[in-house]
Amino acid sequence: MMLKELSQKLPFLQIGGKHAKPQSKREHQDIPQNPAPAAPVPTEPEEPAPAAPPEPEPDPAQADFQAGMAACERRDYSQALEPLLRSAGAGHREAQFLCGQLYQRGLTADADEKRALAWYKRSAKQGFLPAQMTCAAMYEEGRGTDMNMKRALYWYEQAAKQGSVPAQLKCGRMYYCGRAETRNPKKARSWLEAAAGQGSEDAQKLLHEYF
Repeated sequence: MMLKELSQKLPFLQIGGKHAKPQSKREHQDIPQNPAPAAPVPTEPEEPAPAAPPEPEPDPAQADFQAGMAACERRDYSQALEPLLRSAGAGHREAQFLCGQLYQRGLTADADEKRALAWYKRSAKQGFLPAQMTCAAMYEEGRGTDMNMKRALYWYEQAAKQGSVPAQLKCGRMYYCGRAETRNPKKARSWLEAAAGQGSEDAQKLLHEYF
């Protein structure tokens, strides 16, 4: 919109500059000589910037686990054991499992399957599937402890509940054959169907053979 048109639409508007219309004497008298200062426009107070979140405190158990893992990768097992034991003692389930491995295989001293099983069980109780499978196998084979098929089945079943196909197959066979307790074809079929549902051909063959 041109300035002239704007002035016509808004007669109160005064447009300064060399093109402005000179004011008459009357108009000049109507303009106060010392106009009151305009009231300041209120502004909203600035909100303080959000505080930065505190730095998470380092986890000593995780740090020890990583140090032990690094030593294991270098095959420096004597250096791995101490930090892994600290981490395992603090409840780190993967460190507990690795301590079991070191003792079972005799990588730091003579093999000690009894001590290995103790660490495996602590890890297994925290739901670490490899530890559950290892506990089951050691009870089934009587390594580090007396053979105990009920305990073996218990740990196989814990692993099976987490979706382990080998554990589901073990449960299916043990329940069908009554290796740990009275035969239970219903439970056997349930576990074999779970394994078959994950694509296990062995489970499908057993289902065909048993049922």
